[in-house]
Amino acid sequence: MEFAAFLIVLLAVAILSSGSAWIARRRSRGPLGLLRGERAEAVLAEWLLAGCLSAEQYRRDMAVLAAREAHRHPPLTPLDP
Repeated sequence: MEFAAFLIVLLAVAILSSGSAWIARRRSRGPLGLLRGERAEAVLAEWLLAGCLSAEQYRRDMAVLAAREAHRHPPLTPLDP
């Protein structure tokens, strides 16, 4: 009986922790899906200055934008002879 109660509590904790992590990821990614290019950078800078984003969130989101840009428009390099 005690073992079953322990398993139920353990399962509830696992569900709540994974659910809250999913919500946090969705909330932190939300705006970037809508923002594009230089406008996205300006909005992120505005949110940083307004205190809506921490410095760590700003750096992470700018890294995501930079990776998207590099994937869409890779830098041109000269061909090797």
